[in-house]
Amino acid sequence: MGTSGAKGKPRYTPEQLKRLDEARFSQKTDAINRRMNAVYFWGLGLTQREVSRLAQVSVNTMRFHARAFEADGLAAVTVDDRHGRPSALAAYELALRAEFSAWPPATVAQAKTKIAQITGVKLQDTRTRLYLRSLGMKQRRLTPIPGKADPAQQEEFKKTPWNRCWTRPEPDSVRSTSSTRLTLSLAPS
Repeated sequence: MGTSGAKGKPRYTPEQLKRLDEARFSQKTDAINRRMNAVYFWGLGLTQREVSRLAQVSVNTMRFHARAFEADGLAAVTVDDRHGRPSALAAYELALRAEFSAWPPATVAQAKTKIAQITGVKLQDTRTRLYLRSLGMKQRRLTPIPGKADPAQQEEFKKTPWNRCWTRPEPDSVRSTSSTRLTLSLAPS
């Protein structure tokens, strides 16, 4: 691991430390920034435990990236080599995108069966939702439009004029003819 100096004695040259210091906060991700900090602190002469605590990385991560810096320079530490497994659907993405843009699925179950038909890959509901989101699709809640039972009756209903202040007329049995009802009449003076 470079010049293994005593505690507190720098392990790297001042030029190397200057380059590390300039690059440690300007990286794309926080993970790379933490790596750069670990290598920088290691270069300053701190112990592995101190470097691990300050840079918030494991000791193994610090050792791996310090060795990479010493062997290949700054570019070896700044490369973002964190990749997950490639998706089994990656090869079929264009076909699935074309299929779903032409006939969008109404449910996740429909999408799941269509993906299984096209690719042979069976996904769970959650993975299907995530894959559809990665294609740029969104789940929408739609209400069904009721069908017309009788088109002639529907047209007649549309032609009927309606009053917005319409109230239900009182049935004849409720109307009262008693003298308690007040009426206003204009009497000639």
